[in-house]
Amino acid sequence: MQNVQVGGIKIANSPYWSTHYYKCCNLKLLSLHITTPRKPMEAPSTDAVDLDVCKNVLIKNCYMSVCDDAVCLKGGKGPWADQDANNGSNEDIIIENCQYGYCHSALTCGSESVHNRNIIFRHSTVDKALILLHFKMRPDTPQKYEYILVENIKGNATSFITIAPWSQFYDLKDRKDIPLSYAENITMRNIDLKCNIFFNVKPSKQYQLSDFYFQNLYIQAKEGDIDKSIIKSFITKNVTINLLKVE
Repeated sequence: MQNVQVGGIKIANSPYWSTHYYKCCNLKLLSLHITTPRKPMEAPSTDAVDLDVCKNVLIKNCYMSVCDDAVCLKGGKGPWADQDANNGSNEDIIIENCQYGYCHSALTCGSESVHNRNIIFRHSTVDKALILLHFKMRPDTPQKYEYILVENIKGNATSFITIAPWSQFYDLKDRKDIPLSYAENITMRNIDLKCNIFFNVKPSKQYQLSDFYFQNLYIQAKEGDIDKSIIKSFITKNVTINLLKVE
């Protein structure tokens, strides 16, 4: 589907994914208000926006507060996901001037994702997000997340960045040669955030992390440690954690 615009509406109380866009090109989501309740019972798996094999997308002036991820990039999962014509990449995505209430992550790559490229998330505020940027790395799926920019963000979250193996519904089936997955050319800059954990990044033989750039970050964190050895070619510039500069 091409040249789609959805704007100026409220979406509430979804029993599952709140909105799901599949194989859309030139998609605009403008001034949406998407919410699901946390009480008296959470509505699980209620992602606000799921982009699934989409290109040239603008998400702007939206409010999202849901019981799962706010903006989630999908595109396929499983050991043969990269060879299935029903799957594919999300490319050229801009998310800007949005407000986030409670959500599991403001921006998530995965877990049902094979390739995300040229993603910009900027000029937004977060309040009570569990994670600002989340990469779900599936051990049973070839994945590549590249050229992702997060900038000009303010607010609070439990975790600034989380990258870890994601083994939910893990199934290698009959494939024995799962290739490495990658996250590379990731930039996070001009961010003022209060969080519990700054750098929640786990090493794994299943994926490679490289070419990360953190610039102009002002972070208040209960756990502010950062292990730069996990990421190949990791540059930090003007990063302050709990009033201390990070070299």
